[in-house]
Amino acid sequence: MSPVREALERCRAEHGAEVERLLAETAAAESPGGSLLAEMCAYHLATGGKRLRALVPLLTAEALGADPARLRPFAAACEMLHNATLVHDDLQDGDTTRRGRPTVWKRWSPAQAINLGDAMFYWAVALAGRVEAPEALRWELVELLVRGTLRVIDGQAREFQLKDDPAPTMAAYVRMIEGKTSGLFEIPLVGAARLCGATPETAEALRGAARDLGVLFQIQDDLLDLYGEKGRERRGTDVAEGKISALVVHALAAAEAGDARRLREVLAKPREETSDEDIAWADRLFRRCGAVRFALDEIARRERAVAERPALAAVPRLHALLCGLGDVFLEPIRPVVREFAGT
Repeated sequence: MSPVREALERCRAEHGAEVERLLAETAAAESPGGSLLAEMCAYHLATGGKRLRALVPLLTAEALGADPARLRPFAAACEMLHNATLVHDDLQDGDTTRRGRPTVWKRWSPAQAINLGDAMFYWAVALAGRVEAPEALRWELVELLVRGTLRVIDGQAREFQLKDDPAPTMAAYVRMIEGKTSGLFEIPLVGAARLCGATPETAEALRGAARDLGVLFQIQDDLLDLYGEKGRERRGTDVAEGKISALVVHALAAAEAGDARRLREVLAKPREETSDEDIAWADRLFRRCGAVRFALDEIARRERAVAERPALAAVPRLHALLCGLGDVFLEPIRPVVREFAGT
């Protein structure tokens, strides 16, 4: 087990129960009497998850020599925000299960999933306001959370825009990911740095590292959908949903005209009409046209970008944490990395 993986497990053991308490307590306290919101929140959170967005600010505090316990409300805020996006994402993607249980929209209704996700965004703000810090710093955290949330929502909107683009570019893909995925790393990293009194240079370096880690994380997730296990109903769900992944962006640009045209047709099919053969064909195309190799190369480039930031290298424990997180993110696709090594 890697040092950062061990640190994540230790941090979860030390702080996880308190973070869970804060999540449940806030949902209950900030819901009107008799409201279904707290019940739906408890149901969604019970599906589990790594609680990574809660652990990242706590480990950042440790790396900066601060007491992580003081950041527990902020850690819970980051986790609440992340789960708000999951509730909405499940609905937007049409996912009916999450880790073996019906998703909120499937269990209740699409309208109730929208209501819960909306409430969770505001509960995240309420949690950030509970951090013990000078008032001006608390307001700075709230502003970071609100602006970051808007970036995440914009990234989600751009994902749907890309579906309608006949020739999506890598630049457009990255801009989308830097919103919907990187934003959920930027908030915990930069917020923790500000709470721990880090220099502006360190905070800005963390902002840049969050962008790279978010893109790295999303591309590995793109690969995991076809070449790993995401706990969804079927392999290749992203293809069935018509998502514009890094694999799709490269394939549309690099494949022969006939293959590119067929790929667009597969992506345009309704999810329930996309066959296993459609997905298997897309897999073969991604391998044949170099899309998988391209995705792995971009991941490696983002790893180097994190490691080579001078302001992070000046804080060795923080540098080790950020580089180690990249390694942890890539654990699920190590078999793919090994398969394509040297190609």
